[in-house]
Amino acid sequence: MKKILNYSIVLFATLAIGFSSCKEEEEKPSTSTPTAKTDVFTCKVNGTAWESDSRSKMVPFLDSMMPSVGASVEGDTLSMMAFRTNSTDSTMILFNVLLKNPRVGTYTMTGSDYNIYYFSGIDFMTFLNTFFGYTASSSLNITKYDATNKKISGTFNTTMTSSTGGPTMTITEGAFNDVTLMIK
Repeated sequence: MKKILNYSIVLFATLAIGFSSCKEEEEKPSTSTPTAKTDVFTCKVNGTAWESDSRSKMVPFLDSMMPSVGASVEGDTLSMMAFRTNSTDSTMILFNVLLKNPRVGTYTMTGSDYNIYYFSGIDFMTFLNTFFGYTASSSLNITKYDATNKKISGTFNTTMTSSTGGPTMTITEGAFNDVTLMIK
């Protein structure tokens, strides 16, 4: 009986030492694009998967609280914002698009007025530096524009080029599904 106990202790110690010396694999950022959910934006930012918070989460932005995902149309201008805020990432995507009739269709934008931008932070200085320091070349495909039920869906891509020597930002495989739309 004593031999079995000794063998059990040796076996347990060997297994414990063996398991404790195993290295955990480092967690790598996902490169697969998440599936678009209702009231959420998804895309890849420079090849890394990005997903906004859900619309129900409120975030502080420029001295006010707002939903993490928002879309509005005033006249012919579509504005959309999507935030991602957690302990390691506070970023956002901003759309400002001049719509045509019918609203569904593909929009190609260049320059700095009407376009799609990615912001690496949600503070005021990052907002200004990005908005005035980059030009963008973007494509937005609105696949659903439902004014009655106030929903919009689509896909997007953008490439932002810095005028101050900053890094080029590439947003690909962007998608949003049934985002709640406020029509003014």
